[in-house]
Amino acid sequence: MSSTREMMEQGLMDIGAWLSRRPDIAKKNLKPVRSAKLLQPGVYFNRGTGMVDRIFAPQHVALGHQMFRISHNPTAPVEEIRRRAMEGR
Repeated sequence: MSSTREMMEQGLMDIGAWLSRRPDIAKKNLKPVRSAKLLQPGVYFNRGTGMVDRIFAPQHVALGHQMFRISHNPTAPVEEIRRRAMEGR
């Protein structure tokens, strides 16, 4: 049975696990979100959960979450996300 809910991609799960094991890389290569304002669409690494999420609509983030923007494009291919997360801009 198919569902209309978005499923987590294995590639994004792998990137999130890699970044979770190397917190210094996230700080060095990614742009931190410094306020709890509205997150704009894009691809983000949530250090609290260790997950990389695609956000397609503006949404609020819970206070205290450590979020890092990987890309402004929520439809970016996994290879581009991996390259930016591991190598920086």
